[in-house]
Amino acid sequence: MEYLIGIDAGGTKSELIAYDLEFNPIYFNVGGFGNPSIDLDTAIKNISVLIDKCLQEHGDNKCIFIAAGIAGVGTGNYKNVVESYINNTYSIDNVILNDAEMAAKAYLGNGDGIVSIAGTGASVYVQKDNLGEVIGGWGHILGDKGSGYHTVIEAFIRITDQIDNNNNFDNLSIELLKAIGAKNASDVKKFIYNNQKNKIGALFPKIVELSKIGDEIAIKLLQNAGKYLADSTIIASRKFGGDSKVVIGLKGGVFYNSEIVISSYESAVSEHIMNCKFIDKDIPVTLAVCNIYKTRR
Repeated sequence: MEYLIGIDAGGTKSELIAYDLEFNPIYFNVGGFGNPSIDLDTAIKNISVLIDKCLQEHGDNKCIFIAAGIAGVGTGNYKNVVESYINNTYSIDNVILNDAEMAAKAYLGNGDGIVSIAGTGASVYVQKDNLGEVIGGWGHILGDKGSGYHTVIEAFIRITDQIDNNNNFDNLSIELLKAIGAKNASDVKKFIYNNQKNKIGALFPKIVELSKIGDEIAIKLLQNAGKYLADSTIIASRKFGGDSKVVIGLKGGVFYNSEIVISSYESAVSEHIMNCKFIDKDIPVTLAVCNIYKTRR
């Protein structure tokens, strides 16, 4: 039996789903982060481990195509490096896309629309007339507003203000400091500057958890995240003109772990884009391999 492999490689984890040629999922696995801008060698190793396990599981069958959407792969020559590795290691026809373009192929196929992605990082992908463009996606130093990482950093900036002004810590600050085992300013600096962004962004669920019990600061941070993400979507919508109906897909853990983010995002977008349709169900990004394969055969 011939089959396809789709990979969704992000800043926190990577997901692989294999599909038969009728596009039914036949295998699933999750591994470590796949964003090469965090660590190129580790990212390639994590992706490779997933492919190896799938090929071993289906040893009597043949993978004929791999499509991988990889966060951060557009930086430098990472795309060429990953493509070369897969070609040289597996000799399987493949296409390497950034995570935003891969998500667009999963949500929109070849149709026009926008996909807003918010996980450890954040970006928006516009697809129109079979052409694509990324809005945002500048990474954690230049941008990524609304991402899990950025939201956590905003919470820690509040902590630094509280320390500098000798103010009492609010409940959110207390819980975040407890989560990283920090007792003083030095511990905060050590955590922020000695850890990769995926580990910092992994604290985002703590903010969501507190928002669910009514913590006003946590709620405000999540509302702000939704507005930041909406800003990029509004910029992207200008590609469609005023009268066009815009299909907008929502993807990533920041959206799907928080109704507050979704509500804030959709409200802000709807104020500026009067004719829009939201796809707010979580479609596997790996499904893009099926849509891409259909256009190639």
